[in-house]
Amino acid sequence: MRVGIDVGGTTVKIGIFDNYQVIDKFVVETKKETLFTDVCESIKKRCNEKNYIIDKIGIGLPGHVVGNVIDKLPNVGIENMDLEPIFKKYFPDVNITCTNDANAAALGELLADGDKTKSAYMITLGTGVGGGLVIDGKVRDGSHSNCGEIGHMFVDFVHNFKCSCGLYGCLETVASATGIVRIAKLYFDKFKTKLTKETMTAKDVLDAAKEEDPLGLFVLNLISDALGRAIASVELSVDVDTFYIGGGVSNAGDILINKITEYYKRYAHFAVKNISIKKAKLGNDAGIFGAAYL
Repeated sequence: MRVGIDVGGTTVKIGIFDNYQVIDKFVVETKKETLFTDVCESIKKRCNEKNYIIDKIGIGLPGHVVGNVIDKLPNVGIENMDLEPIFKKYFPDVNITCTNDANAAALGELLADGDKTKSAYMITLGTGVGGGLVIDGKVRDGSHSNCGEIGHMFVDFVHNFKCSCGLYGCLETVASATGIVRIAKLYFDKFKTKLTKETMTAKDVLDAAKEEDPLGLFVLNLISDALGRAIASVELSVDVDTFYIGGGVSNAGDILINKITEYYKRYAHFAVKNISIKKAKLGNDAGIFGAAYL
């Protein structure tokens, strides 16, 4: 059996898998000071209660990780931590593997895809924009364990907003949930709209687009243009079969996926125009599934 762990800011999702099927899953609420000890103790307790025999543990982490060593998890507040000795204390004979959470989600989506996709790229649109790459069924971390960080691709030549990473014009500054609201507020006075400037969310903006609200449609087109250009550039480098769009923003559904695809086809090289761009379907289970099978 395998354990997949998806680490979040305040909770950790854990799944027990056997033969690519989840047989148990649970959530652990924790804090950074005892995060991984709490996780290990919870898994150990569950295994003892259910007589699970574990031979592999995979961990998806929301930040930069090199091998099994955390470099930095900005939203958790943990830096420079080697997870190998922590987990080996509880599971001395179990193989431990770590990666970025978007990489884990990418692998999870690929494994669950009925189209038998072999290579895929996952883009997560949430508070930020993350990404993960899987080639021939294996996660690719890259030489600096930074492969897939599409959120920090320079795409916005017009607004050139400063990103949390310190750069300017990153995809994340316009295509994340935060970026969508930022763009909508910037152009708010130029359109007749049903939206309320002070309280609108990214969901509100995209819901307005579905109702053909002028501001909502403008923002939808702008972010889809940025994502379409980014995907077209990435595809020339990695040449995958499928791009999965996940994260909370992806819940806008077909209106977003179709518009991204429209712009992608406008910018894509002729040899790769017919790749598939899909909404990710596993939701919160993608990370634990992919982590379990790293």
